[in-house]
Amino acid sequence: MTLHGNSHLELFEHWNMQSFIVRRNTAAFNSFEAYGIWKMPLLRNFCIEWIVSLGTLPVVHRNLESIFWLHPKLCTKDLFTRIPNLKKLGINGGLDENNPDWFYNFVHLEQLEKLSIRNWHYLNGISCSGGISWTTSFLPNLKKLKFFFTSLAWSDMRLIGMLPNLEVLKLINAIAWEYKMWKPSDEGFRQLKRLVIEDRYLKLWRAVGDHFPLLECLELRECKYLQEIPSGFADITTLALIQLNGCWDSVLASAKLIQEEQYNNYGNALIVRSENIRTKGSVNR
Repeated sequence: MTLHGNSHLELFEHWNMQSFIVRRNTAAFNSFEAYGIWKMPLLRNFCIEWIVSLGTLPVVHRNLESIFWLHPKLCTKDLFTRIPNLKKLGINGGLDENNPDWFYNFVHLEQLEKLSIRNWHYLNGISCSGGISWTTSFLPNLKKLKFFFTSLAWSDMRLIGMLPNLEVLKLINAIAWEYKMWKPSDEGFRQLKRLVIEDRYLKLWRAVGDHFPLLECLELRECKYLQEIPSGFADITTLALIQLNGCWDSVLASAKLIQEEQYNNYGNALIVRSENIRTKGSVNR
């Protein structure tokens, strides 16, 4: 959907609109159209491929629950404090210089439950900032977090693991190429139930069961250098499914060994599913 000329004026006369969704890869939203959004007091869901401006929000918009995809430079304290009940947020990065304040302004979204960050290439490190407590104050209700096409380091996962209610973490080409080993911190991920990793460069993964004590599902995709799943996963009694796609046969062998140990030691019927498994004779693309 593309807005031309003054067509946005007619569109935003619909004060009763609750969802405004534009499904088009080239769609962008700028200050010319932005002002009308805040004139729809019942709006709950706002989705467009790239929101580069939202103008000035004149009031607190308490009904807005989801926004996708917001440019990082719009992640300001002023905006977030005026949408206090936001539950779902998508960030679509650009080529601007990294500004740590953009990321740490998420502290003002206390009700946020789902956060997706994509193409934020200058988000190349997360550190403790401004005295924010990750275990209590930073995104206390966040349950689902997804990074894709970012440039993080595996060491950044130490802070992510501190999020008190995080249940689902998806890392899709989220780690910079120079980082090839992941050794989780001792604190691990206390509440994580599902972990999805798609990473072309991860080579060594040194973890024990205590790092993921409540994990139920592990999904690995296109991990072309990883040779095995850490044997410590055999001690995660909540683990119910290991899903592999595009991994080496040695990774599948380690999953089946974990499956066997889970059954022998705890009587658990761990399910292992696999597709597109690579063997020594296959071409490494």
